[in-house]
Amino acid sequence: MRRPFSRPRPPAGGEVTVDGTWVDRSLPGNKALIARGRELELRERQAEIDARTAARSHYLRMQKWVLLGVGALILLTVLTLVVGLWVGAIPTSFATELARTILPILLGAAATIVGAFFGAGAIVNPNRFDRDRDRDQ
Repeated sequence: MRRPFSRPRPPAGGEVTVDGTWVDRSLPGNKALIARGRELELRERQAEIDARTAARSHYLRMQKWVLLGVGALILLTVLTLVVGLWVGAIPTSFATELARTILPILLGAAATIVGAFFGAGAIVNPNRFDRDRDRDQ
């Protein structure tokens, strides 16, 4: 029986060299060694899935902040146009040029970001990797 809080031992049949690496000297088909290899593969796969999940979360969070910024700029531009024309602070020709130059750029940026949410955001899908790996094997 293993004592609690004890260090895990390397599988039988191997030895640790002077530089700290473990060298396998076991016979082929060592069940403990095979189980350890599978465990390491599962840990690696889980770490990769966790990294992809974190990457997607970060990507979508950044997209959200950029979209909120673009939305605030659109709102500010429309508010400037409406209030400026209502109060008489800006001439009509300036308001027309502002609307012609700024609004299409901001609307295009907003549409690009929304498209990225649904299109390019799928590239960073953490579940996609497993599906592709199963298909390739």
